[in-house]
Amino acid sequence: MGIMRVGIITIGNELLSGFTLDRNAAWIGQQLLSSGIKVNVHHTIPDDFGVIYDTLEYQLKEWECDHIIVTGGLGPTVDDITVSAFLEYFDDSHEFDKEYWEILCERFKKLNFKMPNLNKNQAYKSKKGSMIPNLVGTARGLHYTAKHDSILRDVKGLITGDKNKVNFYALPGVPKEMKSMFTNYVLPEIEKTNKKKVVCKSIRTTGVPESILQEKITDIIESNKDDCDIAFLPHRMLGVDIRLTSSDSELVDRLILLIVSRIEKYVYGYDNDKLEQVIANLFLKNNLTISTAESCTSGLLAARLTDVPGSSKYFKGGSVCYSNELKINDVGVDKDLIERYGAVSEEVVESLAKNIAKKNNSDIGIGITGIAGPDGGTEKKPVGLVFVGIFYKNNLYIKKYNLTPDRTTNRELTVILCLNEVRKILINL
Repeated sequence: MGIMRVGIITIGNELLSGFTLDRNAAWIGQQLLSSGIKVNVHHTIPDDFGVIYDTLEYQLKEWECDHIIVTGGLGPTVDDITVSAFLEYFDDSHEFDKEYWEILCERFKKLNFKMPNLNKNQAYKSKKGSMIPNLVGTARGLHYTAKHDSILRDVKGLITGDKNKVNFYALPGVPKEMKSMFTNYVLPEIEKTNKKKVVCKSIRTTGVPESILQEKITDIIESNKDDCDIAFLPHRMLGVDIRLTSSDSELVDRLILLIVSRIEKYVYGYDNDKLEQVIANLFLKNNLTISTAESCTSGLLAARLTDVPGSSKYFKGGSVCYSNELKINDVGVDKDLIERYGAVSEEVVESLAKNIAKKNNSDIGIGITGIAGPDGGTEKKPVGLVFVGIFYKNNLYIKKYNLTPDRTTNRELTVILCLNEVRKILINL
């Protein structure tokens, strides 16, 4: 039995220019994967009749897709040409749908708007295809089916000839409308034809580069490459996800156990786990509280800790002590300490961590100080130098980092590195 193949086509000049981010394709891919369906190909193309026509043909014949999902180009404006391309591709024509036109007029009337003549384009229906209802907008989608002789490959690569049906869906590019139509119509249609689901699970890591992770599990990847796709997905600042995809769920579970046994100290969760939620769970489990004293990160750590609902149970509060004056007056750092060692030093970060814990009567105190950049560095203390101090049960954990010349990167990376250090301390309790 062959594995279903799915293609996505997103249409819009604004997508190619970068003016609008293509979040539709990502959302569709995530929804399909949650249903055990993998996207095989994705094209982003301009509002061009010929390109739309050729891309439909390419995904059908070259990629042998069973379902082709198109978004964009279904509105009333002049650049909305998806319908025209579909009609030409399927040798179809459309006819005026008087009943739907009356429905549209009534909708606009209720909103105290006069129906623009331009919207009349949306009241036509296909003669050969089906119209996909739009519950939250005016432009309906299109659904065509076609048959073609295709070569189907099963999971082990065996080839069998078969006559299979291909489904084409045209949806609006407006996210709210697209999501409604996909959820209520397209996904159920695709699920009806899916006989062999894939399983996709992720191992979430942080504090380690992709290259080191890959080196540690290269043999696992090679020995299972025919039965399980193992991919690395770096996330900006946060870390690297190792994603396993296969039609064999038992194999995926066995490989996860094997991989984690080799990289356990870098693993903070699985699938959709968030680092701050994992840490929150550890705080709650151990009935611990925390306070923060942040200089160069300016409250970013406190924001991440409180992103989790219910964070008031463990987060006492924090100080954004950007100036030396606030380090002294608000957190209680000794003035002589700053004058002797400088605000960016082990000695000052130790005082920040200890004093904020005592001031707020919290179990854990965190201090952060550093030179975020792009200015302010010296030969001895360059831009990117950051100290993180974690005070817990009279023990002090200090980390020194030499990061990057980029201000934003340094601030965000410091927060992630700090959160991971807290996690490592808490899992060893």
